[in-house]
Amino acid sequence: MTFKSLRGLIKQDLAMDLGTANTLIYVQREGVVLNEPTVIACSSDGLVIEVGLAAKKYLGRTPEGITAVRPMKDGIIEDFDAVSQLIKVFLNRAQERKGIFSPRVVVCVPSNITQVEKRAVLEAAQDAGVKKIFLLEETMAAAIGAGLSVHGEEPQMVVDIGGGTTEVAVIAKWSYSHCETLRVAGDEFDEAIVRWLTEERGLVVGMTTAETIKWEIGSVWDDENKLNLEYKVGGKHFLRGVPVTAVITSRELMPALEKPLYAISKMVEDVLDVLSPDTRASIEANGITLTGGGALLRGIIQFLSLRTGLTFHLTSDPLTTVVQGAGRTIEAFKDYERVFIN
Repeated sequence: MTFKSLRGLIKQDLAMDLGTANTLIYVQREGVVLNEPTVIACSSDGLVIEVGLAAKKYLGRTPEGITAVRPMKDGIIEDFDAVSQLIKVFLNRAQERKGIFSPRVVVCVPSNITQVEKRAVLEAAQDAGVKKIFLLEETMAAAIGAGLSVHGEEPQMVVDIGGGTTEVAVIAKWSYSHCETLRVAGDEFDEAIVRWLTEERGLVVGMTTAETIKWEIGSVWDDENKLNLEYKVGGKHFLRGVPVTAVITSRELMPALEKPLYAISKMVEDVLDVLSPDTRASIEANGITLTGGGALLRGIIQFLSLRTGLTFHLTSDPLTTVVQGAGRTIEAFKDYERVFIN
């Protein structure tokens, strides 16, 4: 057995998509092994109570002495200590056994990340015990995960709708010819539902309930079958504070959910407007790749296609496309070395 193959047995590199809403981890030769909410619950003295799915149940309903937070906002670290602890717990969960060699860890970050924010991600990962860290922009990872030819001359356009941000990138020859970030994404859909329930039904609900409603009945396309969906929601009355329930439908919710998408479709159109005629023609011919957890909203392909006049292709598993792309870079590290930004 060669040293290289022996090293492969006792060291496995990892890739992490540290998202606003969810964190996913890919382990070399194993694939995606972790997909949990980016939430951490701590006691008043700073001890970690729960992380991930178990911590999410505390959001909005924490007992005394426990604080639950989403430490990432718009793809950026908002609570450094919480992120360090979260990374540590998730990496330990992902690694069943630890080899004698320190693994390489690829961490996906927003394309518009500043030097200060980049340093915060590196320090948080180092604080969690990671020694070899490589940063990869999310839209580049998404393009790789979608199987697009990022090294080719023909431009590829990717729209990644995450939890906190939507990113649009045009990629060719290993780099971006254009990239834009909008702080409107999956969370904005949830906030739109919260606002609509308060204004239209006088009903107050939390973001977790709004997210459930979004996935259960949310739709942005006038398809009779989808718009007839109903959901019975419980919450507090806006004025009286007493528990109340209401039955809502997809059709009623649709205008609220469309508002964030108007902003996203406008960003796509604005990016197209600044591209060269040849680049634009190529994208119009090949279509746009759509990915990210926010892209799972019912009717989103039809809505964006109608608004922009372009063809959109949804990746096979939008929630994992970014981490799958990052995973591909650790499976063939030498082939992808030039895509890392640190």
